[in-house]
Amino acid sequence: MNKRTVNNRTSHPNAQHTVKRLMLIGLGLLLCICTYAQFCINGIEPCFDQRTRSFLVSIPKSYWGRDFQATITLSKNSAWKQLTVNNQSIAQPVVFQLIQGNKSYPISVEFDGKINHYTLSFTFLPILHLSGDFNTNYSFGVVELMDQLQATQVMNAEIKWRGGSTNGPTKHKRNYKIKFIDEQGEKKNYSFFLLRKDNNWILDAGQVDMFRLRNLIAGKIWNDFATKPYYSVVESDVYTASRGEVVELFLNDRYDGIYNFCEPIDRKQLKLRKYNETSLQIHGGLWKATGWGYATFWNNPKQYDNSLPTWDVFELKYPKLDEVCPSDYSTLYNAIKFVYSSSPSEFSDHIAEYIDIPVFIDYYLFLNVLNAFDLSAKNVYWAVYDKQNHKTITPALWDMDCTVGQNYTNNPLHPDYVAWNANPFVPTYIGTRLLELNTDNFKNKLTNRYIQLRKGVFSYNNLANIYRHYYDLIHDSGATTREEERWSGDSDISFLTLNFEEELYYILDWLKHRLDFLDQYFADQYEMGIYASINDKCTINDKYTISGIKVDGLYKGITIIEGKKYLMK
Repeated sequence: MNKRTVNNRTSHPNAQHTVKRLMLIGLGLLLCICTYAQFCINGIEPCFDQRTRSFLVSIPKSYWGRDFQATITLSKNSAWKQLTVNNQSIAQPVVFQLIQGNKSYPISVEFDGKINHYTLSFTFLPILHLSGDFNTNYSFGVVELMDQLQATQVMNAEIKWRGGSTNGPTKHKRNYKIKFIDEQGEKKNYSFFLLRKDNNWILDAGQVDMFRLRNLIAGKIWNDFATKPYYSVVESDVYTASRGEVVELFLNDRYDGIYNFCEPIDRKQLKLRKYNETSLQIHGGLWKATGWGYATFWNNPKQYDNSLPTWDVFELKYPKLDEVCPSDYSTLYNAIKFVYSSSPSEFSDHIAEYIDIPVFIDYYLFLNVLNAFDLSAKNVYWAVYDKQNHKTITPALWDMDCTVGQNYTNNPLHPDYVAWNANPFVPTYIGTRLLELNTDNFKNKLTNRYIQLRKGVFSYNNLANIYRHYYDLIHDSGATTREEERWSGDSDISFLTLNFEEELYYILDWLKHRLDFLDQYFADQYEMGIYASINDKCTINDKYTISGIKVDGLYKGITIIEGKKYLMK
């Protein structure tokens, strides 16, 4: 590695402070915006939805099925008069009978010389409210968190839309990236819901997902069972997928629905060793496959340029160029080049030095159990803990909404390649070579790990209960009804109607058939082996990529033909 000579920042610190101070001027302006909620429930101001003229408050779940008595007070300087809530005067505590998530209570108030009518509902989910004008660039905003009648937390932040295709002109339910800051515009860390303490958070919309929470649930399943990376002996608190919490989101006094408020995949989540500013030495490295190409599948990499934020199909995640310039792609490049070009004996003898095989086995099985076809190579993060001591790379997972029968588009809704009987696939050329060479008895290790997991995490009852749990959470809180009313018929979901109950039944049925299908698949693989590699184009017509997309005879790359995998050259 070339000696590092500069720790380059993209802008002068004084300029950064000036920009942040100007942004914070917006705080006063935002707080001057007319707020619709001019009353409080037990000291908490409810969130208002302009579309439905309704208020929502988060209270403890222990009140569900019981009466809830609350003190209602007008906010300071409120212009409201003659307020009644649930047909009761606020002079005395108001009783809300038999709290349920889908139940609403009437509100009547005199305002601006006329009587206005609203409704009030309760949830036990946390509520986030974002105030600001957001787009693909960071801009100042205010984040308010209401959680079960605890004091509302008001926080300053830089916020932008997150993602690529999710930000198209026909998209509406946006993902958000949030970076919390203090009153001086400096980074400020927060911890939410027993997750990590950081300033960097994501609001994941589940924009195309007909269940909205597939990404959150898949991440939980992965974290429940996945083998920890090779360096976990020194970094025990490491997670190779995001963790999150279900929240309901309001955006500028408009209800925006169910979200996954979650941690990002980054150096901190993976506990990679930091860049040493004293020795100017890079230790940990992190890259994400953001496109489709040969290198995505660990095949025939191009040369890299350490001064660029991307190389081939990979985006540099750590250390980024605004932290260290030039950065370093060499560890990833060398690993891909080894997988692609090493001889059979070299591969078998040394692959474990380049790839974290136990984690890769779990990745392989996870992809196929949930049919996470969009995670077969693209969207995967690859990390090295400390390139100065080890060159071993381990995978980390994100963007798992295309699982258990969900497509990346809902037109068509359930094509063949997301069906429960979709052909199993091999993730990247790493898996191809491990199977073809049966390196270190890889096939038996894969099958035995599958059998082991099927008795626990991958049992039908366990997987079904996880999806049922999250359905109960959003259904009992009333969030499913609010989400269905808010987003049904939107172009985000190809103008379809959201129905969480039907989608749950679909998922549970899909899981049952998928597990039966894979049981037979792994049994056949164990007995016979199903993998082959050929150099000539095959004459069989029905050819599919590992994502289940049908291709013609000119296609080159990894191809599924009659249930077997071939490398078409």
